Amino acid sequence: MKYKEILKKLSNKYIIATLIFAAVIVFFDQYNVFEQGKSFRKLHKVKKQIEYYDTEIEKQEQTIHKLKTDTAYLEKVAREQHKMKRDDEVIYVLERSR
Repeated sequence: MKYKEILKKLSNKYIIATLIFAAVIVFFDQYNVFEQGKSFRKLHKVKKQIEYYDTEIEKQEQTIHKLKTDTAYLEKVAREQHKMKRDDEVIYVLERSR
């Protein structure tokens, strides 16, 4: 087809109106192609965050279960993180000098 034949076929008022409508919807509408891309990226980021927090919640639940059932683990956590001691013990905290 030649260029002039294509212009004759596109000169129909319904085809022109359809093309203008499609251009407005694709590029200038509230939900245009660019906004859809931003929304997709944001959705992907939020799904990754949900996955991360689900794994963190699972780890915390396992730790809570260990603390409730395993007395040796409870004692280990108390000694290491909270510097607790038994009555007959003395704790020395050594700090490195720089």
